[in-house]
Amino acid sequence: MKVWINKVKNEEVYEDYLDGIVFNFDNKSNKSNIKTHVENLWRRFGLKTINDINEDFLIIALSIFAIDKRIPRSIFSDNWTRQIEVNIPVLELSKWENVRVSLEDTLKFLSGDIWSLRFRKSDSKFRANKNNTKYRLINNKNFDCVSLFSGGLDSFCGAIKLLSEGNKTCFVGFQEYGLLGSRQQELYNAVGKEFNNTNNELLLFSATPFEPLNTLGKKNNLGTENTSRSRSLLFLAGAIAVASIIGDIPVYIPENGFIGINVPLTDSRNGSCSTRTTHPHFIRSLNEILRKVGIKNKVSNPYAYSTKGEIVEEISNNEVFKNYGGRTISCSHPCLSRYDHIKPPINCGYCYPCLVRRASMNKVNYINDNYNNNYILSKDFIEKSNSLGGRASDLKAVLYSISRFELNKNNDNYINSLLLRHGKLATEEVALFNRVYRETMEELLEMLINEDKANGSGLLEYMGIDLEEKNNV
Repeated sequence: MKVWINKVKNEEVYEDYLDGIVFNFDNKSNKSNIKTHVENLWRRFGLKTINDINEDFLIIALSIFAIDKRIPRSIFSDNWTRQIEVNIPVLELSKWENVRVSLEDTLKFLSGDIWSLRFRKSDSKFRANKNNTKYRLINNKNFDCVSLFSGGLDSFCGAIKLLSEGNKTCFVGFQEYGLLGSRQQELYNAVGKEFNNTNNELLLFSATPFEPLNTLGKKNNLGTENTSRSRSLLFLAGAIAVASIIGDIPVYIPENGFIGINVPLTDSRNGSCSTRTTHPHFIRSLNEILRKVGIKNKVSNPYAYSTKGEIVEEISNNEVFKNYGGRTISCSHPCLSRYDHIKPPINCGYCYPCLVRRASMNKVNYINDNYNNNYILSKDFIEKSNSLGGRASDLKAVLYSISRFELNKNNDNYINSLLLRHGKLATEEVALFNRVYRETMEELLEMLINEDKANGSGLLEYMGIDLEEKNNV
């Protein structure tokens, strides 16, 4: 499929794209089908624009995100791998041509699709018509780092840790939907109040792609795609843009190593719907691309070799965590609760990210966590899964993964082979992630043991685990 990206209105589409689809960024035009206020990231600093190369990276990330969300995998032959040729306007044409192949490979790793990037020269700056904003201007650029602030548990813990260590931090959040933005602001306000003696700020931005158009300006109505692996690439591009305004400072993307390495839960579920943005291979590849095009802000994951339980444990005595940890959102579908007449967003409690979250909170005996209580982790929930829209599919996959670990926990070669399924790792990284994987499996099992003790869930029996026999081993 061919896709044409317009950064400003009234651009002509090249003849060989006339049978393709079009995304327009122009905010004031009724024909715009990507709504965003990403320009507020620099207007908050009183600037009209950012440097050319960072603007290009933002436009590229916005384009990939729009395509990812609005071109469904189901219309391709294998219902998964999309083959997309996209033509994107850039200011620094030669620099992006120089890294084009590397960027295509990196995007393929991230989304699982085959990307063919075509760049064309643009002389138009993106929304550089004014520098005023209706929001309070940030006058103090004295920051040590930029950190992603998603509203999730890991980024919340990362914020507490950074500020408690005295790091002057500018947080950047991607507001995917309105209710999430309100929750991000609530959580940040709590953290900012606790550490008001350390310079900190929160910047939120959004991007919402609508139906793509054909070259005549008519909607194509292709549908939507729910995997959205590229969302965090856009999140990173926004954070890197902010960091470039401040100086040569690092950008942190706090996420536990277990989710980052993205080990397939079953042999058939090859991590298909999980993000790969914090996989070491992706971060290395992205940093190398950024270096080659002249972006000096380096991306890193401070929690790359930590389990979620270890992340939580480190700040579990902090009062902000005690009071607001349960308000963070880890869920893969936090708005689904509206069908159960529960006000979103709320953690469902049964998806893969929620199960890892529950295990981490169990590790520190956190009692104020909130989930959709219509679905209790149990054998009965699994048996009713089909009638509940398959809601227990992630739970079943996690149970299988734990059982597989119990059978192979003494086989390092087997566990290492799982770790290497999705990307290359250095020898020392394999050993570090081996530990993270083992510890996370133990955290998950301990959570299930406590669930069994608390409500007789029957999940241990379902897995074929005899707790008394296990304790005697």
